[in-house]
Amino acid sequence: MIRRIIRFLLGDYLSLPRSVWAVFALQVIMRGGDFVFPFLTLFLTRRLGLSGVAAGFWIMANVASGLAGTLISGKVSDHLGRKRVLAICIAGTGLLTSLCGFLPPSMMIPRVLVLAALFQGSVKPIIAALIMDLCPQHQRKEGFSLSYLGVNLGVAIGPMLAGFLFEKHLVWVFFGNGIALSLSLVLLLLLKLIPAAASAARLMDSEKAIEGSAFRAFLDRPLLVAFCIISLFVSLAYGQTTFGLTLYTAEMFGPRGAANFGFLMSFNAVVVLASTALLTRLTHRLSGPITMAMGSALYAIGFGMLMFRLGMPMLALSTYIWTSGEVMLAINQGAYLAHHTPVNFRGRFQSIREFMSSTGRLLSPGIFGAIITGAGIHISWMITALVALGCAAGFVMLHRWDHPADEAVAEGETP
Repeated sequence: MIRRIIRFLLGDYLSLPRSVWAVFALQVIMRGGDFVFPFLTLFLTRRLGLSGVAAGFWIMANVASGLAGTLISGKVSDHLGRKRVLAICIAGTGLLTSLCGFLPPSMMIPRVLVLAALFQGSVKPIIAALIMDLCPQHQRKEGFSLSYLGVNLGVAIGPMLAGFLFEKHLVWVFFGNGIALSLSLVLLLLLKLIPAAASAARLMDSEKAIEGSAFRAFLDRPLLVAFCIISLFVSLAYGQTTFGLTLYTAEMFGPRGAANFGFLMSFNAVVVLASTALLTRLTHRLSGPITMAMGSALYAIGFGMLMFRLGMPMLALSTYIWTSGEVMLAINQGAYLAHHTPVNFRGRFQSIREFMSSTGRLLSPGIFGAIITGAGIHISWMITALVALGCAAGFVMLHRWDHPADEAVAEGETP
């Protein structure tokens, strides 16, 4: 019985190419050793004594540097190869974060980390494009799902260890980050990453290589333009999970707010790890836009619950609902993009999508901070839910736009 359940949940993963599993292992190590950037705000305020405004400036500088890396790396990896450029980005991040361990606590460290963020921000679009290369067309959803699972396994391990090191052995936050990235680099260099066999004749028309400007090719695909705009608003709503939820728990629980927020984030990680394989399996036959519409609708429900004053049991339920939506969105976005991307523009198109999503996350605190100041925390969650609901409607329209024949059949017409 247990074997059958495991086979049901993991069967789609087990059939993935070995190269995809290698990327999974790479993600676990890299994210498990991501000690520095999650604790940067605490380092700036508690160890360097910066004000909230000054710390916010350096956080913004890191985000902007990461966005620049996101845009650069896609084009470079399309021309020079994923593995080579990924190795350079991992090495650059590892060397610069390790260097901070040798520096005394001073303003030199945030300056070095801004440069490190340029390399770190380059990694995500390269790995996404790499999964596009390695997965056969029919297994892309499972490939992105496994990669997402690897990221969250690492995140479940890393912050706990980093929190201990931050309080007791600060330099090892930097050295530990560097060691993990060194291990990742060694693993990457040893790997033989074999792209999925796909002749030009077997590629879908939307994936065949084309000539010309990548940006022009992107604009010539209105489906992708619409998808990336919707993704921006999805990220805008999701940004509330780290910004608005912190303020919500502080208002609801006072001094216990920080601890309760930490519990909800840990619960979020547990739900991701427990449900990713199941939700991937259950939505395998659904189109990407429909699954993403369902995920956005779960955002609307989970976030909409926060319009009211909730105790911890209902907050946990809300977190379970929006986390399930997070999983459904995460495992489908990369696969949908791949189906509409020319094979020679995968890195660049992935960079554009990641840039749009990161812009949404960047804008979220400012926009919702103004709403909270002017109208209150509960109104901000109502607006967040409406944004998510609008994204769900957008994904449904994207499905209809992308599958006109399916709609005609559903209405009894001849496609």
